[in-house]
Parts: sequence; structure tokens; C-alpha cells
Amino acid sequence: NDGALIFNVNQMSEDDEFVTDNEEIAVEAGVQVIAGNGAVTIQGAAGKTVVITNILGKAVANTVLTSDNQTIAVPAGVVAVAVEGEEAVKAIVK
Repeated sequence: NDGALIFNVNQMSEDDEFVTDNEEIAVEAGVQVIAGNGAVTIQGAAGKTVVITNILGKAVANTVLTSDNQTIAVPAGVVAVAVEGEEAVKAIVK
């Protein structure tokens, strides 16, 4: 096999760090707001109140999230998403 790369990975002792597993990767905790087509998805905020307002400040959604991954339909445009206890963020909905 011309050009093939061959890797031999042998862990010599407990102190050697050749092998890495992914069983204990820390994921950054917090609320995520993801804008989509005609909707905003909010992750990591179950049980919190969310208020979504349009560019004019009119509330287009006001609800308590029942899931850690909830999608809320909103009109297209720039919206502000305020999740209870978090700083409001702007999102562009297509």
C-alpha cells in the first residue's frame, strides 16, 4: 500500500498518554438558542419561562418550556429570545 500511513499505538504504562477515550468529555452547560426556518429551538432550559419578541418589541411567544429541547414557531425576522435567568439573545429566523 504505497502512501498508506500505519499507526501503532501501544500504551506502555499508566503514565503514558497515547490513548484517549471520550467517555468523560465535559460538555459546556447552559442554554442554547438555535434559529431555524420559522422557528427557534431552545436547549437546556426545561421548566424555565421564555419570552420571544419581534424587532418592534411585541411578544410573539411566551411560554414555560416543558422539554430540554423545545422548538417554538415564530415569524421570520429578527427576534429577541429571553430565557428566565439568562441574558436575552438576538436571533435571525428565516
